[in-house]
Amino acid sequence: MRKSEVQKSRRRTPWDSEENLTPVQAFLKRNYDVRYESHHRKVEDCEEAEMVNSFQPFKCPFCSSVEFKKNGYTQSGVQRYKCRCNKTFLPTTGTIFDDHKLSISEWMEYCLNLFRHVSILAGSWNNKNAYNTSRYWLQKLFLTLDGLQDKIVLEGDVWLDETFYSVILKDIIRNDDGSKLRGLSVNQLCIGVATDKQNTIFLLEGNGKPSQKKTYDAFKAHIQPKSTLIHDKETAHKRLVKKLELNSVSHASKQLKGLLDKDNPLYPVNRAHAILKMFLNSHSGFLREDIQGYLNLFALVSNPPDEMLSKVELVVNMAFQNPKTLRYRDLYSANTGVE
Repeated sequence: MRKSEVQKSRRRTPWDSEENLTPVQAFLKRNYDVRYESHHRKVEDCEEAEMVNSFQPFKCPFCSSVEFKKNGYTQSGVQRYKCRCNKTFLPTTGTIFDDHKLSISEWMEYCLNLFRHVSILAGSWNNKNAYNTSRYWLQKLFLTLDGLQDKIVLEGDVWLDETFYSVILKDIIRNDDGSKLRGLSVNQLCIGVATDKQNTIFLLEGNGKPSQKKTYDAFKAHIQPKSTLIHDKETAHKRLVKKLELNSVSHASKQLKGLLDKDNPLYPVNRAHAILKMFLNSHSGFLREDIQGYLNLFALVSNPPDEMLSKVELVVNMAFQNPKTLRYRDLYSANTGVE
Protein backbone atom coordinates (compact mmCIF):
# COMPACT_ATOMS: atom_id res chain seq x y z
CA MET A 1 0.00 0.00 0.00
CA ARG A 2 1.30 3.43 -0.94
CA LYS A 3 2.37 5.67 1.93
CA SER A 4 0.15 8.45 0.61
CA GLU A 5 -2.83 6.09 0.80
CA VAL A 6 -2.06 5.26 4.42
CA GLN A 7 -1.71 8.84 5.60
CA LYS A 8 -4.28 10.53 3.39
CA SER A 9 -7.03 12.39 5.22
CA ARG A 10 -10.52 11.40 4.07
CA ARG A 11 -11.62 14.98 4.69
CA ARG A 12 -9.63 16.45 1.83
CA THR A 13 -11.07 17.29 -1.56
CA PRO A 14 -9.19 18.49 -4.67
CA TRP A 15 -10.70 21.96 -4.22
CA ASP A 16 -9.94 22.80 -0.56
CA SER A 17 -7.51 25.58 -1.46
CA GLU A 18 -9.45 26.83 -4.46
CA GLU A 19 -11.53 30.00 -4.36
CA ASN A 20 -13.31 30.11 -7.70
CA LEU A 21 -15.04 26.76 -8.00
CA THR A 22 -17.22 25.70 -10.87
CA PRO A 23 -20.85 24.88 -10.00
CA VAL A 24 -20.05 21.16 -10.26
CA GLN A 25 -16.99 21.45 -8.01
CA ALA A 26 -18.90 23.50 -5.45
CA PHE A 27 -21.77 21.01 -5.44
CA LEU A 28 -19.48 18.01 -5.00
CA LYS A 29 -17.37 19.64 -2.30
CA ARG A 30 -20.39 20.87 -0.36
CA ASN A 31 -22.06 17.46 -0.33
CA TYR A 32 -18.82 15.60 0.37
CA ASP A 33 -18.24 17.89 3.38
CA VAL A 34 -21.76 17.17 4.64
CA ARG A 35 -21.15 13.42 4.38
CA TYR A 36 -17.82 13.76 6.16
CA GLU A 37 -19.37 15.73 9.03
CA SER A 38 -22.17 13.19 9.36
CA HIS A 39 -19.53 10.51 9.96
CA HIS A 40 -17.58 12.63 12.45
CA ARG A 41 -20.10 14.01 14.87
CA LYS A 42 -18.67 15.69 17.94
CA VAL A 43 -19.22 14.23 21.39
CA GLU A 44 -21.47 17.07 22.52
CA ASP A 45 -23.71 16.63 19.47
CA CYS A 46 -24.50 12.96 20.04
CA GLU A 47 -26.00 12.96 23.53
CA GLU A 48 -23.69 10.17 24.61
CA ALA A 49 -23.25 11.49 28.16
CA GLU A 50 -26.15 9.49 29.58
CA MET A 51 -24.72 6.28 28.14
CA VAL A 52 -21.18 7.02 29.36
CA ASN A 53 -22.42 8.02 32.83
CA SER A 54 -24.24 4.69 33.18
CA PHE A 55 -20.80 3.07 33.59
CA GLN A 56 -19.64 4.01 37.06
CA PRO A 57 -15.91 3.36 37.58
CA PHE A 58 -15.13 0.72 40.20
CA LYS A 59 -11.62 2.02 40.92
CA CYS A 60 -9.34 4.93 40.15
CA PRO A 61 -7.58 4.26 36.81
CA PHE A 62 -4.40 5.91 38.16
CA CYS A 63 -3.89 4.38 41.62
CA SER A 64 -6.62 1.68 41.77
CA SER A 65 -8.12 3.21 44.91
CA VAL A 66 -11.85 2.81 45.47
CA GLU A 67 -11.94 6.03 47.49
CA PHE A 68 -13.08 8.59 44.92
CA LYS A 69 -16.09 10.87 44.61
CA LYS A 70 -18.08 12.74 42.01
CA ASN A 71 -16.56 16.02 40.93
CA GLY A 72 -18.94 17.83 38.60
CA TYR A 73 -19.43 17.37 34.88
CA THR A 74 -17.57 18.06 31.67
CA GLN A 75 -18.91 20.53 29.11
CA SER A 76 -20.57 17.63 27.30
CA GLY A 77 -22.30 16.40 30.48
CA VAL A 78 -20.03 13.46 31.37
CA GLN A 79 -19.60 12.79 35.08
CA ARG A 80 -16.18 13.70 36.43
CA TYR A 81 -14.60 11.94 39.42
CA LYS A 82 -11.79 12.90 41.79
CA CYS A 83 -9.66 10.39 43.69
CA ARG A 84 -7.80 10.72 46.96
CA CYS A 85 -4.62 10.63 44.85
CA ASN A 86 -5.79 14.05 43.61
CA LYS A 87 -6.29 12.85 40.03
CA THR A 88 -9.54 13.51 38.17
CA PHE A 89 -10.97 11.07 35.67
CA LEU A 90 -14.02 10.13 33.62
CA PRO A 91 -15.79 6.80 33.03
CA THR A 92 -13.89 6.65 29.72
CA THR A 93 -10.46 7.16 31.31
CA GLY A 94 -8.29 4.10 30.80
CA THR A 95 -10.64 2.61 28.20
CA ILE A 96 -10.33 2.47 24.42
CA PHE A 97 -12.49 5.61 24.39
CA ASP A 98 -10.06 7.61 26.51
CA ASP A 99 -9.66 11.20 25.26
CA HIS A 100 -11.94 10.56 22.28
CA LYS A 101 -12.81 13.70 20.36
CA LEU A 102 -15.53 12.15 18.21
CA SER A 103 -18.63 10.34 19.38
CA ILE A 104 -18.50 6.70 20.41
CA SER A 105 -21.30 6.27 17.86
CA GLU A 106 -18.55 6.14 15.21
CA TRP A 107 -17.57 2.78 16.66
CA MET A 108 -20.97 1.45 15.69
CA GLU A 109 -20.34 2.04 11.99
CA TYR A 110 -16.74 0.90 12.28
CA CYS A 111 -17.66 -2.40 13.95
CA LEU A 112 -20.58 -3.07 11.60
CA ASN A 113 -18.21 -2.78 8.64
CA LEU A 114 -15.81 -5.32 10.19
CA PHE A 115 -18.63 -7.70 11.08
CA ARG A 116 -19.68 -7.67 7.42
CA HIS A 117 -16.19 -8.70 6.23
CA VAL A 118 -15.28 -5.18 5.05
CA SER A 119 -11.51 -4.64 5.05
CA ILE A 120 -10.11 -1.84 7.18
CA LEU A 121 -9.01 -0.03 4.01
CA ALA A 122 -12.53 -0.12 2.55
CA GLY A 123 -13.93 0.67 5.99
CA SER A 124 -11.68 3.72 6.27
CA TRP A 125 -13.26 5.05 3.09
CA ASN A 126 -16.77 4.21 4.30
CA ASN A 127 -16.17 5.91 7.66
CA LYS A 128 -14.14 8.77 6.15
CA ASN A 129 -11.16 7.93 8.39
CA ALA A 130 -7.48 7.82 7.50
CA TYR A 131 -6.22 4.26 7.09
CA ASN A 132 -3.85 4.68 10.05
CA THR A 133 -6.81 5.66 12.22
CA SER A 134 -8.78 2.60 11.15
CA ARG A 135 -5.79 0.38 11.86
CA TYR A 136 -5.38 2.00 15.28
CA TRP A 137 -9.03 1.37 16.08
CA LEU A 138 -8.62 -2.25 15.02
CA GLN A 139 -5.79 -2.73 17.50
CA LYS A 140 -7.96 -1.21 20.24
CA LEU A 141 -10.76 -3.58 19.27
CA PHE A 142 -8.35 -6.54 19.47
CA LEU A 143 -7.33 -5.35 22.93
CA THR A 144 -10.97 -5.23 24.02
CA LEU A 145 -11.74 -8.68 22.62
CA ASP A 146 -8.68 -10.33 24.17
CA GLY A 147 -10.02 -13.20 26.26
CA LEU A 148 -13.41 -13.15 24.52
CA GLN A 149 -13.29 -16.90 23.90
CA ASP A 150 -11.92 -17.88 27.30
CA LYS A 151 -15.30 -18.77 28.80
CA ILE A 152 -16.72 -20.63 25.79
CA VAL A 153 -17.19 -24.32 26.63
CA LEU A 154 -18.60 -26.63 23.97
CA GLU A 155 -20.66 -29.66 24.95
CA GLY A 156 -22.68 -32.51 23.52
CA ASP A 157 -21.68 -33.22 19.94
CA VAL A 158 -18.54 -31.24 19.15
CA TRP A 159 -16.98 -31.05 15.69
CA LEU A 160 -13.22 -30.35 15.62
CA ASP A 161 -10.75 -29.90 12.79
CA GLU A 162 -7.76 -27.75 11.85
CA THR A 163 -7.38 -25.41 8.92
CA PHE A 164 -4.28 -23.58 7.70
CA TYR A 165 -3.44 -20.06 6.59
CA SER A 166 -0.19 -19.02 4.95
CA VAL A 167 2.31 -16.61 6.46
CA ILE A 168 2.87 -13.48 4.37
CA LEU A 169 5.22 -13.70 1.40
CA LYS A 170 8.19 -11.97 3.00
CA ASP A 171 8.16 -14.39 5.95
CA ILE A 172 8.13 -17.59 3.91
CA ILE A 173 11.06 -19.86 4.77
CA ARG A 174 12.56 -21.72 1.82
CA ASN A 175 15.00 -24.55 1.29
CA ASP A 176 18.63 -23.74 0.51
CA ASP A 177 17.91 -24.07 -3.22
CA GLY A 178 15.07 -21.52 -2.97
CA SER A 179 12.23 -24.04 -3.29
CA LYS A 180 9.27 -23.99 -0.92
CA LEU A 181 9.14 -26.32 2.06
CA ARG A 182 6.85 -29.28 1.43
CA GLY A 183 3.71 -30.25 3.33
CA LEU A 184 2.38 -28.52 6.42
CA SER A 185 5.53 -26.54 7.16
CA VAL A 186 6.26 -23.57 9.40
CA ASN A 187 4.99 -21.44 6.51
CA GLN A 188 1.45 -22.43 7.46
CA LEU A 189 -0.42 -21.16 10.51
CA CYS A 190 -2.46 -23.91 12.14
CA ILE A 191 -5.91 -22.75 13.29
CA GLY A 192 -8.01 -25.10 15.40
CA VAL A 193 -11.76 -24.74 14.97
CA ALA A 194 -14.40 -26.47 17.08
CA THR A 195 -18.17 -26.07 17.18
CA ASP A 196 -21.22 -27.58 18.88
CA LYS A 197 -23.50 -25.67 16.48
CA GLN A 198 -24.36 -23.25 19.27
CA ASN A 199 -20.93 -21.70 19.66
CA THR A 200 -17.71 -21.92 17.67
CA ILE A 201 -14.16 -21.27 18.84
CA PHE A 202 -11.16 -20.31 16.71
CA LEU A 203 -7.72 -20.77 18.25
CA LEU A 204 -4.21 -20.47 16.88
CA GLU A 205 -2.28 -23.68 17.53
CA GLY A 206 1.04 -22.46 16.10
CA ASN A 207 2.92 -23.07 12.86
CA GLY A 208 2.86 -26.24 10.84
CA LYS A 209 1.23 -29.57 11.57
CA PRO A 210 -0.76 -29.82 14.84
CA SER A 211 0.56 -31.91 17.68
CA GLN A 212 -1.15 -33.66 20.57
CA LYS A 213 0.27 -31.12 23.02
CA LYS A 214 -0.72 -28.05 20.99
CA THR A 215 -4.24 -29.31 20.34
CA TYR A 216 -4.77 -30.34 23.96
CA ASP A 217 -3.44 -27.05 25.31
CA ALA A 218 -5.67 -25.09 22.93
CA PHE A 219 -8.95 -26.93 23.57
CA LYS A 220 -8.72 -28.53 27.02
CA ALA A 221 -10.66 -25.69 28.67
CA HIS A 222 -13.18 -25.35 25.84
CA ILE A 223 -14.77 -28.81 25.58
CA GLN A 224 -16.93 -30.32 28.29
CA PRO A 225 -15.48 -33.65 29.48
CA LYS A 226 -17.31 -36.76 28.22
CA SER A 227 -18.73 -34.90 25.23
CA THR A 228 -18.71 -36.56 21.79
CA LEU A 229 -15.88 -35.42 19.55
CA ILE A 230 -16.59 -35.72 15.82
CA HIS A 231 -13.34 -35.35 13.92
CA ASP A 232 -11.00 -36.82 11.34
CA LYS A 233 -8.41 -39.40 12.30
CA GLU A 234 -5.83 -36.72 13.12
CA THR A 235 -3.31 -38.10 15.62
CA ALA A 236 -3.09 -34.69 17.31
CA HIS A 237 -6.57 -35.22 18.79
CA LYS A 238 -5.65 -38.35 20.76
CA ARG A 239 -4.52 -36.67 23.99
CA LEU A 240 -7.57 -34.41 24.01
CA VAL A 241 -9.89 -37.40 23.63
CA LYS A 242 -8.11 -39.35 26.36
CA LYS A 243 -7.71 -36.57 28.94
CA LEU A 244 -11.28 -35.29 28.61
CA GLU A 245 -12.74 -38.81 28.32
CA LEU A 246 -14.44 -37.87 25.08
CA ASN A 247 -16.50 -40.23 23.01
CA SER A 248 -14.54 -40.26 19.75
CA VAL A 249 -16.33 -40.50 16.40
CA SER A 250 -13.62 -40.27 13.74
CA HIS A 251 -13.73 -40.30 9.95
CA ALA A 252 -10.89 -40.83 7.49
CA SER A 253 -10.26 -37.60 5.56
CA LYS A 254 -9.75 -39.45 2.26
CA GLN A 255 -13.23 -40.95 2.52
CA LEU A 256 -14.82 -37.53 2.99
CA LYS A 257 -13.42 -35.94 -0.15
CA GLY A 258 -16.02 -35.20 -2.79
CA LEU A 259 -18.99 -35.75 -0.50
CA LEU A 260 -21.91 -33.36 -0.71
CA ASP A 261 -22.26 -31.08 2.30
CA LYS A 262 -25.38 -32.89 3.45
CA ASP A 263 -23.48 -36.17 3.44
CA ASN A 264 -20.27 -34.95 5.05
CA PRO A 265 -20.17 -35.67 8.81
CA LEU A 266 -17.63 -32.85 9.29
CA TYR A 267 -19.72 -30.26 7.45
CA PRO A 268 -20.38 -28.05 10.54
CA VAL A 269 -16.67 -27.43 11.11
CA ASN A 270 -15.84 -27.35 7.38
CA ARG A 271 -18.41 -24.61 6.91
CA ALA A 272 -16.79 -22.62 9.75
CA HIS A 273 -13.42 -23.07 7.98
CA ALA A 274 -14.79 -21.74 4.71
CA ILE A 275 -16.37 -18.63 6.21
CA LEU A 276 -13.26 -17.97 8.30
CA LYS A 277 -11.10 -18.09 5.16
CA MET A 278 -13.43 -15.58 3.48
CA PHE A 279 -13.09 -13.30 6.49
CA LEU A 280 -9.29 -13.55 6.64
CA ASN A 281 -9.01 -13.09 2.88
CA SER A 282 -10.88 -9.80 3.16
CA HIS A 283 -7.90 -8.68 5.31
CA SER A 284 -5.34 -10.72 3.35
CA GLY A 285 -2.37 -8.39 3.96
CA PHE A 286 -2.73 -8.34 7.75
CA LEU A 287 0.23 -8.80 10.06
CA ARG A 288 0.21 -12.47 11.01
CA GLU A 289 1.24 -11.57 14.54
CA ASP A 290 -2.31 -10.22 14.87
CA ILE A 291 -4.00 -13.42 13.77
CA GLN A 292 -5.44 -14.35 17.17
CA GLY A 293 -6.95 -10.88 17.30
CA TYR A 294 -8.67 -11.58 13.98
CA LEU A 295 -9.78 -14.99 15.26
CA ASN A 296 -11.30 -13.39 18.37
CA LEU A 297 -13.05 -10.87 16.14
CA PHE A 298 -14.40 -13.64 13.94
CA ALA A 299 -15.57 -15.53 17.03
CA LEU A 300 -17.57 -12.44 17.97
CA VAL A 301 -19.05 -12.38 14.46
CA SER A 302 -19.85 -16.11 14.46
CA ASN A 303 -21.34 -16.58 17.92
CA PRO A 304 -24.44 -15.24 19.67
CA PRO A 305 -25.86 -12.66 19.87
CA ASP A 306 -27.01 -12.89 16.27
CA GLU A 307 -28.00 -9.26 15.76
CA MET A 308 -25.10 -7.10 14.55
CA LEU A 309 -26.05 -4.15 16.75
CA SER A 310 -26.15 -6.46 19.76
CA LYS A 311 -22.56 -7.39 18.97
CA VAL A 312 -21.66 -3.69 18.96
CA GLU A 313 -23.39 -3.40 22.33
CA LEU A 314 -21.23 -6.26 23.60
CA VAL A 315 -18.06 -4.47 22.44
CA VAL A 316 -19.04 -1.22 24.17
CA ASN A 317 -19.92 -3.03 27.40
CA MET A 318 -16.61 -4.92 27.36
CA ALA A 319 -14.71 -1.69 26.76
CA PHE A 320 -16.12 -0.12 29.92
CA GLN A 321 -16.36 -3.19 32.14
CA ASN A 322 -12.83 -4.45 31.43
CA PRO A 323 -11.01 -1.19 30.67
CA LYS A 324 -7.87 -1.30 28.53
CA THR A 325 -6.28 1.48 26.55
CA LEU A 326 -3.79 2.00 23.75
CA ARG A 327 -2.24 5.32 22.79
CA TYR A 328 -1.90 6.19 19.13
CA ARG A 329 1.71 7.23 19.63
CA ASP A 330 2.50 3.92 21.36
CA LEU A 331 1.18 1.91 18.43
CA TYR A 332 3.05 3.90 15.82
CA SER A 333 6.19 4.83 17.79
CA ALA A 334 7.94 1.72 16.44
CA ASN A 335 8.33 1.25 12.73
CA THR A 336 5.96 -1.69 12.55
CA GLY A 337 5.15 -1.22 8.89
CA VAL A 338 1.75 -1.29 7.31
CA GLU A 339 0.40 -4.23 5.35
